[in-house]
Parts: sequence; C-alpha cells; structure tokens
Amino acid sequence: MKLLKESASISLKLLKIMLPISILVKIGSNFGMIDLLSKALKPLMGVIGLSGEMGIVWATALITNIYGGILVLFTLAQNNTFTVAEITIVASIILFAHSLPVELKVISETGAKPWKILCIRVSCAIISAMFLNLLFKYFNMYQDIAVFKFSLRESNPGIINWILGELKKYITIFIIIFILLTLMKILKKIGLIDWINNKFSPVMSFLGIDPGLSLTCIVGLTMGVSYGSGLIIKETKEGNYSKRDLFLVAIFISLCHALIEDTLLMASLGAKMIGIFWGRIFFAAIFTIGFNKILPRYKLKEEEIELKNK
Repeated sequence: MKLLKESASISLKLLKIMLPISILVKIGSNFGMIDLLSKALKPLMGVIGLSGEMGIVWATALITNIYGGILVLFTLAQNNTFTVAEITIVASIILFAHSLPVELKVISETGAKPWKILCIRVSCAIISAMFLNLLFKYFNMYQDIAVFKFSLRESNPGIINWILGELKKYITIFIIIFILLTLMKILKKIGLIDWINNKFSPVMSFLGIDPGLSLTCIVGLTMGVSYGSGLIIKETKEGNYSKRDLFLVAIFISLCHALIEDTLLMASLGAKMIGIFWGRIFFAAIFTIGFNKILPRYKLKEEEIELKNK
C-alpha cells in the first residue's frame, strides 16, 4: 500500500510537470512552431552532411518526440532516397536531442538549469554529427541506400486521440514507477544496491559522479528520462548529493538514455551502431568528464570572488 501511495505521489508530480508542457507543445505545433524551427536548422544541416529538408525531421523530434521525427522522415522518404550514412547522422542527432520541452523540465527537478542542459544536448548532437560526417566521407563509409525495416502509421491528429494518447502515457509511467520502486525495495533488502554501487564505482569515478548515483544512472540509461524520471527525481531529492554531482548525472543521463529501446528503434531504420550506440556513450562520457574538469574551476573562481568581497 505504501508503494502504491509513493508511486501515485511521484506520478502526480510528473503529471504536473509534463502535462502543461505537452499542452503547450500541442498548441505550438498547431501554430507552426516546428516549421519555424526547421527553417532555422536548415543551414546547419549542410554542415553535418544532411539535406536542408532534414531540418524538419530534427525539429519535429526536438519539439515532440523520436516517433514524431521518424514519421516525418518516412514522409520525406516517399519521394527521396537516403544513404545509411545520412540515416545514421540524423538518428544520432535525434537521440542526443529530442522531446526537449518535456525532458528539460523533468531533468530540471534534479537541480540542473534547463538552458544549460539544452545547450549541452544540442551542442553534443551537432559535434557528434560533424564527427560522423567527416568520418563517413573520409573512409567512404555507409554510402549505400538505407532500407527501413518497419513503418509507422500516422495517428489521427484529433484532440480526442491526443488526449487518449497522453492518458495512456501517464498510466504507463505510473506502472513503470511502481515496478521500479518495488524492484528498488527488493534490491535494498537483499543487498544488491550496495553491490551495484560497488561494481559501477570505477565507472562513476571515471565520469566524476558520486558512486551512490550508480543506480540512478542505470535507470536513466535503460528506461530513459521520461519513464525513468520518477526514480531519478526520488533518488536525487532523498540522497545527500552535491549540486555538482547532480548536474553531472543530469548531463550524462540527458545525453545517453533509453539505450536499448531507442537504439533498436533507430537500428531498424538502417542506422549504424557507431553513431546511435557507441557514439552516444562516447560523447556522453566526453561531455560529462569535460564538465567534471571544468566545474571545480568555476567553483574556485566563485570562492575567490567571495573572499575578495569579504
């Protein structure tokens, strides 16, 4: 009974965060927000080896979700052909930065500033795409035509269908949170939490994150930001962690989450693991380690300023 109440409490908190954002996104999408963003992204697409029209694919994923971006990609593919290299690059930038209105709001509950995470996710997406583009061109890799292994049917855009879709999403989140909390309780009882923290301690230390946040990272890596956010918020609020540690874990989870589901989804489009799996892990680690090195310097500067003011 206690677990049900706790699951309901966390789900309600997420509902308060996500529902208003979802409504704003729905309204904004209907009033051309995605078209405006796609026009702004169009010049950038050429720099990362994609055609300008791919801007609307990424813009849709940025504002809505991964599936929205894939649906637009399928629409473009009816009159165009894309190489495996192009699909890998667009899949990579989508995985680094998607569902931003909702995910930035959720991740901000860890204490991280949304605009900072926004800049990090978009920057990482662009840098990784530029790297992949140069790599594929230099070695003439993946220049064959991509073949999609599945297709999405466009859902009815009516308001009733949208409401039903949102309702289904929040029920799913509640169920997943309940399962996670139950699993956490069992793992704590049998001592597996400490075992997990010990096993992942070297990796966490390498990234500069408190080993006590190992399970939080694992949940983010496997479940994703939206579905795993309940446990992420719970752990970061209840644990005695510094703002620096929470910011680093927010960076890592934001850049590298839902590794199983999202990777398999993009692989079915013909995208290669070098971009959608190994590339994500590599650049997420690089950015997290980079900020681990930078943050102490900022802290030192702030302390020096405070001492001068005294």
